[in-house]
Amino acid sequence: MARIRVLDPTARPPDVDADPGPDAGPLTGRVVGIRSDRTWDSFEWTIAEWIPRFEAAGATVRVWEPGNRIGSEGDATRRELEDFATDVDLAVVGLGN
Repeated sequence: MARIRVLDPTARPPDVDADPGPDAGPLTGRVVGIRSDRTWDSFEWTIAEWIPRFEAAGATVRVWEPGNRIGSEGDATRRELEDFATDVDLAVVGLGN
């Protein structure tokens, strides 16, 4: 009986940078922005867990969901993004996975 060799088509995982980035410092009195787009339920569940924790640490939380990116709605989305970026002290814009 002949033998076959099965090749694994998956790529190696990327090297992970263990540096979490700069510390946000104390959250009391700060505005934490969370960008969401309602396309990933588990991120919505994560946001629901994080909001009370940020608030318990003294922060105000602002969740922003962008709209369409074309036409007049795109113009409104760009203005909202500019306001969001200006109005928050720090932002969570994804889980990075």
